[in-house]
Amino acid sequence: MVDYNLLPYQQELLEKARAFTKEHITPHAVELDRADEIPMDLLQKAYEAGLMNLHIPKEAGGPGYSLLDETLVSESTGYGDAGCATAIMCNNLAFAPLVIGATIEQLQKYIKPLITGEKVKLGAFCLTEREAGSDAAATKTMAVKEGDEWVINGRKCWITNSPKADIFTVFAQTDPSKGYKGMAVFMVPKSAGVEIGHIENKIGQKASAQAEVIFENVYVPEDCLVGEVGKGFHIAMKTLDKTRAGIAAIASGVAQRCVDEASKFAITRKQFGTKIAKFQGIGFMLADMQARALAAHHLTRYAAWLADNHINNSTESAIAKFVASDNAMQNAIDAIQIMGGYGYAEEYGMGVIFRGAKLLQIYEGTNQVQRLVVMSNLKKRAKTLDTGFKLHYDGVDAPDHTWLPEERKK
Repeated sequence: MVDYNLLPYQQELLEKARAFTKEHITPHAVELDRADEIPMDLLQKAYEAGLMNLHIPKEAGGPGYSLLDETLVSESTGYGDAGCATAIMCNNLAFAPLVIGATIEQLQKYIKPLITGEKVKLGAFCLTEREAGSDAAATKTMAVKEGDEWVINGRKCWITNSPKADIFTVFAQTDPSKGYKGMAVFMVPKSAGVEIGHIENKIGQKASAQAEVIFENVYVPEDCLVGEVGKGFHIAMKTLDKTRAGIAAIASGVAQRCVDEASKFAITRKQFGTKIAKFQGIGFMLADMQARALAAHHLTRYAAWLADNHINNSTESAIAKFVASDNAMQNAIDAIQIMGGYGYAEEYGMGVIFRGAKLLQIYEGTNQVQRLVVMSNLKKRAKTLDTGFKLHYDGVDAPDHTWLPEERKK
C-alpha cells in the first residue's frame, strides 16, 4: 500500500513498525494465540523499539508523537495480529486521559518513571463496568474525599492489560446525584491495593488480556485526581474520540492482511486446471476486499489528522471505527471463503485473524454505539442546514405545485 504525505520521521516509524511486525508478530500469531496470555517478551521488544507510549509529551519523558503517528504503528502491528496490536496500543488508551487532563507535573511524577525505565510497564484504562458498558455515564465505582486523599471503591470489567498493569486510569463517580457531571478520573498505582479478579476467556485476541479490576478502600493522594471533579465524563469522551482512530488502524491492518492472504492463495490454488484468481467470482471478491481495506485506511488517517489539528472528529472517528472494523470482519469472512478448507484449518492462521477481527467491532464502543454517535451529530448538524430546497415535511401545508406542467397538476 502506497503511503503519501508522510514526513521523513513518520516514514521511518512506519518502516520500523512494519519490520517489527514481520519479524516478531506475523510468524508467531498462531502460537501467541494458543499461549493465551499477554506476551510480555514481545511487548518488551516493542518498548525497546520505540513503538509504545508514543503520545506522551517530551516534557514527561515521551517522544511527543501525534495520533497519526500512533496509527502508523497500530495499522502495522494489526496486520500481524489484532491481539498483539491491542496489547501494544492500550498504553496509548490508558495514558490518553492523563495527557488530556493531567498537568505536566503529574505526568512527570506518575507516568515518566513507567515509560523511561529498562522494563516495559503497562497502563490500564478503567471505564467499563458490568452495568456501564456502552452507557459509560452509569458508572457506579465511587471516589470519596477523605482529608487529603481519595478513597475508591468499585469494580471494573473487561479492562485490557490489567493483569500486568502498573497503573490504572480509573473513572469514578464522586456525586451520584449529579449523574455524569459527578464523574472524575484518577491515576491509581497498582501498589495502592488494586486487585485483579476474573480474567476473561475469549475466543480471540488472546495475546491481549481483559480482566475484572477490584477497588476496595483503595487510597490515593489528592494529586492523583486528573483535571477537575465533574470533568471525568468529558475526558472519557474526548479520549475515545481520539483513540477510536487507533482501533480503526488495527482494523485497517487486519483488512489488508486478509486481502494479501486471500490473493496470495488465489494465484496459486488451482481448480478445473485454472488458478482460482482467474475466476471472475473470486476476482470480484478480492477487488471488494481491497476497496474495503483502502476505505478503512483512508478514513483512519483522516480521523487522526483531524484530531492532531484540533478539529472536532467525533463523527469521523466513529465512522472510521465502525467502517474499518466492519470491513476487517467482512474481509476475514471472504478470505476464509476464498481459501476454503485451508482457510478453515487452524494451522493456516485465518482462524486467528477471523476471531481477532470480531472483537474490533465490539470493544471501545460497539459499532452500534458508533452509529448512534454519528446519528446524534447528524441531527445536530441538520438543524443548522440550508440545503436550498424549501419543502413542507410536516404534512400540514400543501407543497407548492404551481411550477408543474398542467398535465402534472391533474
